[in-house]
Amino acid sequence: MKKREKTLLSRGLTLCVYLLVCTLSATTTQAGNILHYGSNSQTTRDSTKVDNPTESMGSTRIGNNSKVNSKVDSTVNSRVDYGATSIDTTRRVETTFVNLNEVILSASFVKERQSPLRLTTIERGEIERKAIGLTYPELLKEVPGVYATSETGSYGDAKINIRGFKQENISVMLNGIPISGLVTGNMFWNNWLGLIDATHSIQVQKGIGGSMLSDNSVGGTINIITRTADKDPSASAGLFFTNYGQAKSFISVNSGQSSKGWAMSAMASYAWGKGYPDATDVSSWAYLVNISKVINSKHSLLFTALGSPERHQQRSARLSATEIETYGLHYNKNWGYLNDRARNISENFYHKPYLTLHHLFKPNTKTEVSSAVYLSAGHGGGRWSESKGKRIIDYRKDGLIDWDAVVADNVQITGSSQGAQALSLQGAQGSALNILSDYIAGHTQAGFKSNINYNPDSRWSLGAGVHYQYYYTWEKEIITDLLGGNYWYEDYATKSMAGVAGRNPVKVVGDYIRTNNGKTINHLTLYSTANFRNEMWDIRLGASAMGSSNRRWDKYNYIDNIYSESADAAGYSFKAGVTRKMSMTTSVYLNAGLYSRVPYNDVFFSSGNNNITDDVKNEKNLLSEVGFRYLFQRGSIEITGYYALWKNKSIISNPYAQPDNSTLRYMIRGLDALHYGTEINAEWRASRKLKLNASISLARWNWKNDVSANIYDDYSGNLQGVVNVYSNNLPVGDAPQTQLNLIAEFTLAKGLTINADWRYNARMYADFDPKERQNPNDRVDPFKVPDYSVTNAGLNWNIGRGKLNTTLYANVNNIFNSKYIERGKDGSDHTLNSFRGFWGIGRNAGAGVRFQF
Repeated sequence: MKKREKTLLSRGLTLCVYLLVCTLSATTTQAGNILHYGSNSQTTRDSTKVDNPTESMGSTRIGNNSKVNSKVDSTVNSRVDYGATSIDTTRRVETTFVNLNEVILSASFVKERQSPLRLTTIERGEIERKAIGLTYPELLKEVPGVYATSETGSYGDAKINIRGFKQENISVMLNGIPISGLVTGNMFWNNWLGLIDATHSIQVQKGIGGSMLSDNSVGGTINIITRTADKDPSASAGLFFTNYGQAKSFISVNSGQSSKGWAMSAMASYAWGKGYPDATDVSSWAYLVNISKVINSKHSLLFTALGSPERHQQRSARLSATEIETYGLHYNKNWGYLNDRARNISENFYHKPYLTLHHLFKPNTKTEVSSAVYLSAGHGGGRWSESKGKRIIDYRKDGLIDWDAVVADNVQITGSSQGAQALSLQGAQGSALNILSDYIAGHTQAGFKSNINYNPDSRWSLGAGVHYQYYYTWEKEIITDLLGGNYWYEDYATKSMAGVAGRNPVKVVGDYIRTNNGKTINHLTLYSTANFRNEMWDIRLGASAMGSSNRRWDKYNYIDNIYSESADAAGYSFKAGVTRKMSMTTSVYLNAGLYSRVPYNDVFFSSGNNNITDDVKNEKNLLSEVGFRYLFQRGSIEITGYYALWKNKSIISNPYAQPDNSTLRYMIRGLDALHYGTEINAEWRASRKLKLNASISLARWNWKNDVSANIYDDYSGNLQGVVNVYSNNLPVGDAPQTQLNLIAEFTLAKGLTINADWRYNARMYADFDPKERQNPNDRVDPFKVPDYSVTNAGLNWNIGRGKLNTTLYANVNNIFNSKYIERGKDGSDHTLNSFRGFWGIGRNAGAGVRFQF
């Protein structure tokens, strides 16, 4: 470790220890009521209103809808003792979102200080303050054990890890409905880009998660709650921009609730401009419409429609240290000039409208039923390229793609004035070497979920539910530009399992090539829960059984019978948690989970054709946590230890990333891993104006066995061979195993607040590449990314003028312009020389204004 890095870590640890000492010493003046601070908020929801949703290992009652509008009560700063003067600052806060309380309850949004889970909640105010230029995952980067980055730097191409687990092992839920993909488990955050402005809160539930529907909650669950309509008429608008050329605006209106129980709200936003990396422009719309109806004291309905049609250019190619030193942090090797116009080889466009209808039913004081139906029909794709030899990205001139040379090579091969008959006779020898295409895809996703909760008395809560999901998806590739060539020769004879089969291999713009297939998935989950609670104990139990049916169709590789056999699987999960309240200030908790998780669709059909992969097995996960919470007048301390044993993991290379000469299509099966660690978080309100937060995460994650990998052809997906992968005891890469966060917030004057945070990440390793781990004598750790720290600061000023409330925001990120690596892939010699990855964004700033009236 370099001297500067050691100094930074030493200072950070010193400050962290100081804060912990101050926190502990502050408890000696403890008296009166206890502060219940949320992990990242001054506000904690009343447990009778928010805790224990109906599908989350037990439930409490929703409450009577006869009041027409739902209210979420909060207690802020229950009692604060500043030296010799004791000031009672208790006040009740009522949010007037119609049906919001019921949505929160049905969405497994859990009370932080009473749950046997490790939780962090990002509230609405913090989201508004930090969201300038950021995506959902990046709002969570201050949570211990969470590593969230923009990865490539392109808008929307974010990535998140929780406790070392990647996105396919993190469950993402929107208003209680799982939205992670069923094909690969990945989450495409660009589909939800503009909806931050419509978000009420985000909760991170680490480990087993709070919902029985979170089948893939190994690292944890991210639970997003969108806003509902306001009880009173209101409107808001805002404009935000960054110094590198990106901007965003939004407008939101609420009708208020009528005397007959109707209410409606709508939000629209637009993000545009330049990204931080070169040639990564974005144009992204977003919309959300809520219509709610309280029918009577027993029934209420909530309809939500949302979506985010977007188009953004990308930086998909990993970079070397030499390229960064030569061209700088803005460098993007994906683009160049063609006919004096910038052209990027990678661009994404998609629109995923999402419709839900919630029905909330309370037949009596002991029974609650929450049901929802949902539908989504997405369509879009991305700019792609195909090559017969030297790839487009390897034509270089002054660091950029030499498009002129690409065109010149195509013209030289194919000529410029041949007729259709001549082209057919010339065959493969006359094909363009490189072309551009659109890799397009669409899906239809529909589902139903319903759960019932019964409270026989004040201590017991029993629940059961069902969730069915139908998922149909298709993929095609269409030629968009021959780049000076006359045609593309589609080599059916060697690339398609059906051979030529009477098809014309000569393809021009508008013709389909390579890919024409789809998948149908039916997924069912049944679950039951139980919860016992009294003054000292909170015990929760849950069990689920799940099954999936998977089929694939393929018109490229098959002519007569295009459908596969059905690949079926069943799994289960058991979850349990207990909180023991030792005193008014102290509690301990323990939770554990056992999963047998159904494989994703891509594991069943890893070969790229309708042949079902042999010997597919469920992944097995054994998870456990133990924690300690201590609350006092000015803050809190929470310490958690976790253990996760991961068996029979499958890893598949990303099929939607542009291939280059350094990438490989593969699937690894049978990997085992062990993840364990400790997380400590301390909060302390030092005075009325100053709030401090410190957290540290210390972990150890390692792969535990040697395995084999299937290697596939880049173009056809056909199996090329099987290789041994020597991965035993290699550290799990892609996220730091040591993290330290320090956060301070200071109120300068009424409505004027400044904040700063310092994040230190260490012991992060590059992801290993199967092709570089075929030597049994090579047991060297993957490249260890240099430790780094980043400092950010912000200001927000709230100005109230009658009914108009104006808030000004300003943020400066990476104040000291630290140069650091965020993620990457290990190379042949496991050093920086062969490493390829993405570097973090340099110093940047954003500002904005929000109006509420």
